[in-house]
Amino acid sequence: MVGDPVPTATWSFAARVLASVSVLVLVLWLTIGFATHTDARFSPRLLLAVTVTVLCGIVAGILNPILPLLVAVISLPVLSAAAAGPVKEVTRTITFAPIRTSLGLAGSAVLIIANVVAGLLLGFFVTGVVAAAIAWLVFGISATILATHWASLHRRAHSS
Repeated sequence: MVGDPVPTATWSFAARVLASVSVLVLVLWLTIGFATHTDARFSPRLLLAVTVTVLCGIVAGILNPILPLLVAVISLPVLSAAAAGPVKEVTRTITFAPIRTSLGLAGSAVLIIANVVAGLLLGFFVTGVVAAAIAWLVFGISATILATHWASLHRRAHSS
């Protein structure tokens, strides 16, 4: 069993952090890639965008606990654009469906906040491996729903 990581200045802690970040990048890359249903879904461009997003989320979390929410909400349209089409045309998606985009951003924020609350409640009432498994399952389903929504919105804007 790996156990809880305790922040120390050791190589083993650095390896755990690197492994954790790598798994997070890989899982997010695969989730966004599968949700977009395009030929370029597993492109190096998407991998780079996911890596930058995860690193920005880490830095934001170190600076303030609220900032990762903003990073997540802002990065959703960008990541879906990186997987489904040109990233530079995210503004076209926003101007094509401004009401859907606004509702999508608000819904994304609410779903992410609900995930955080669910994770906290699981940590209080269900502990250990079971809580971690349930939390990751809920987070994965939510990420898939959000990625599918944003990818479909992006495709719709660029098909018309």
